[in-house]
Amino acid sequence: MFKTGDPLPPAVLAAVAQGRTMDAVKQLREAHGLGLKEAKDIIDAHGHAHAQPTAPARPTGFTASTAMGSVPDTVLQALAQGHKIEAVRLLREHAGIGLKEAKDRVDALVVSRQRHADGLAPGEMSRKTGALTWVAVAAIAALSIYAYLRTGA
Repeated sequence: MFKTGDPLPPAVLAAVAQGRTMDAVKQLREAHGLGLKEAKDIIDAHGHAHAQPTAPARPTGFTASTAMGSVPDTVLQALAQGHKIEAVRLLREHAGIGLKEAKDRVDALVVSRQRHADGLAPGEMSRKTGALTWVAVAAIAALSIYAYLRTGA
């Protein structure tokens, strides 16, 4: 039975070093017949025990700076073309972050860009009311007046 302190097989260590956690978990499960959670916990414990504080490498092509940090040009291009999923994938690749964090950042970027395009400050709501809204209000008022006059005037 594999224990947390035992050395990991070389293929698993290589996968961990390359940041391929899923491959490392899979290889550890196959090598030692472990369950998914158990193998994941061992890989996570190994990663935290051997983590060295280093500054993340800054990929080239980062030009847009936002409240969330820099965003690669490729992410901005994907968003401009309406490819939100591709933008999330690209951000994950460049920043080395998880799916949820990348999706949250892309969502925030979309909202930020939309607000900027509308000329609104962060948190400011649009004051636009469509003509259809005013037509509906006028129709309801006219029907109310008609019903009032017809029943008791």
